[in-house]
Amino acid sequence: MNGELSKTLRTARIDRLDEKGLGIGATETGGTVAVPYVIPGETVEAKKLRRRQSELSRILEASPHRVEPSCRHFGRCGGCVWQHIDYSHQLRLKQDCIARLWNEAGVELALSAIPIVPSPPFHYRNRMDFVWSYDGRFGLREKGKWRFIVNLEECRLLPPRAMEAALEINRRVQAAGLPFRDQQKGVAGLRYLVIRCGIFTTEVMASFVTDPMQLPTSLWEGLQLASVYQLVNDNSQNDLSSGVPVHLAGTPYYRERIAGRIFPIAPETFFQPNPAVAEKMVEYVREQVAAINDTPRRLLDLYCGLGLFSLSASDIVENALGIESHPQSIRLAQESAAGTNIHYICSEAERLQPEIFDGFDALIVDPPRAGMHPRVLETIQRFPLRDIFYVSCNPKQGVKDLAQFLPQYSLVSMKLFDQFPQTPHVEMIVHLKKEQYKVLIKM
Repeated sequence: MNGELSKTLRTARIDRLDEKGLGIGATETGGTVAVPYVIPGETVEAKKLRRRQSELSRILEASPHRVEPSCRHFGRCGGCVWQHIDYSHQLRLKQDCIARLWNEAGVELALSAIPIVPSPPFHYRNRMDFVWSYDGRFGLREKGKWRFIVNLEECRLLPPRAMEAALEINRRVQAAGLPFRDQQKGVAGLRYLVIRCGIFTTEVMASFVTDPMQLPTSLWEGLQLASVYQLVNDNSQNDLSSGVPVHLAGTPYYRERIAGRIFPIAPETFFQPNPAVAEKMVEYVREQVAAINDTPRRLLDLYCGLGLFSLSASDIVENALGIESHPQSIRLAQESAAGTNIHYICSEAERLQPEIFDGFDALIVDPPRAGMHPRVLETIQRFPLRDIFYVSCNPKQGVKDLAQFLPQYSLVSMKLFDQFPQTPHVEMIVHLKKEQYKVLIKM
């Protein structure tokens, strides 16, 4: 073995996975490595890169939970990092991670107190932002390499009809000889193709993210697309998959059906990425709200988006108010709420007058990955509601936020929802109740 190479190789026993899905283990030299594509319990040889980061060289002792990845691009594409782990074990690893986060916050929870709702392992996502590279490659970014694009022939996360539409649009783009954005050279052109689809309705929306340019109708004519947009991004300094929407064809929205209710979704509005699991989330929140029997059910829904949770609870609450900072989301929520007891206003949560919290009994909060704004946390502590339902797409931050309430509140129930199979991410919903009304979860 090359002497220099042998100095960089380490043997490690993998103890656990971190929140990014990297395997953490101690080496024979007393150090620690973080290795991708491994499973706790495995002994591996890893090439040391920098700090703790390492590259998997070979597996010396494999886990019984190791399986053959089903996608030919796995290992290069950054879209998913857990296809080498059988799905039932992925669920257990996510439970372990959440238990560890709560333990670090001073709350001991048994795994039996952290149930997890599974998902179809593949074909579950309703959105994918495909990139066009400056040289015409089409796909997703290579893991750890922003400038490198994996030229995709398949993606197992999207429904087949949505992936087929994406590949066909790319074939037409290539045949038309259209230019692609080259940020280094300042060349304008195509940037992204955003595919969104209704899992339950089968409707597909395609959005071309481009510099200011004309797009030929041949790119989408004859395809079964519910809606087509161009998102014009004239900022040469960013590389975002968003822009000013220009409606090109079809309806203004695509639609999704959750728990019997239709939600219209525009190109720049957020919707839960796994509708099959989102429906289970809605059912769980409804059950928890319906179980509140010691008070009128007046509901405040912060970071409400299109009103998924509050609209779905409209028949079991006295009234509700949804708050969202995205104007188009609020407009669509208001249209959906016509004739109901639910109202929506457009505002940033941290800019609300604190007294608004005083008129409600329960709070649903579904913040972005960064968690709740400090002003919102402070306001809730000043005007405590009897019940809080916290929906977290980033449990590490969610546990931090929730720990601030534990002196005043008790943990009633918690459930995980696996919106993101083949990745280390998981959704968490926690029900807290004001201390004098507590019914403790079994710990």
